[in-house]
Amino acid sequence: MVTVSVVVPARNEEEFIGPCLESILAQKTKPHEIIVVNNGSKDRTAEIARSYPGVKVIDQPIPGLHIARQTGLLAATGEVVANTDADCIVQPAWIATIARAFRDPEVVEVYGTLEFYDAPWLDRMFSRYGYPLFIALTDKLGQPNTAGGNHAVRRSVAIEVGGYDVPYGEDLHLMLKLKERGKIVYLPTARVLTSGRRLKAGRWKFFGTHFSNVMRRMLGLPENYGKDYYADRER
Repeated sequence: MVTVSVVVPARNEEEFIGPCLESILAQKTKPHEIIVVNNGSKDRTAEIARSYPGVKVIDQPIPGLHIARQTGLLAATGEVVANTDADCIVQPAWIATIARAFRDPEVVEVYGTLEFYDAPWLDRMFSRYGYPLFIALTDKLGQPNTAGGNHAVRRSVAIEVGGYDVPYGEDLHLMLKLKERGKIVYLPTARVLTSGRRLKAGRWKFFGTHFSNVMRRMLGLPENYGKDYYADRER
């Protein structure tokens, strides 16, 4: 059986970290370990995470989502490292679906979709129906569109290529490096729900940036997120 470590980067996430961890602990297929990287939180994030039996908390005072993800990647001991975000709720069979895909030794990364659970109705409907179609299309076009809150990597290969090493678009940048080393697989049944705070910069800013960056990759151009894309996070 493939061992799957789950990493959750968290910075000032006392409102969300509990439900996130409960959804991971409720999985029928249990993770090899759960690591919460407390990324310089000034609230009760670390305290709440430590209250859950079996959850390992690593304090990383240097802020930065890429730094937190890299810290978790290096600390993990499973063959596969699955990432989700602190405001996410993983759905049933998430770990089992990931572990099953990595039975293929050529697979270096898998990813699924994110669906808003508390956004305005239009955004929830688009994330539930439109986004999976978009992801499936980009997959068929050979342009995987991985999401930080719902992806998993083969740890040894991810470390070999340098892991998460850029502050913006760290998930996609790692995917591009891994793409040169093996298979990237889209798993439509590996579902994760997430909060609507990602829309703080605006609906079209969020969805439009994803679409334009896929187009830029297809044209061989560098991706462009802009400093306000991550308005929901402290970087």
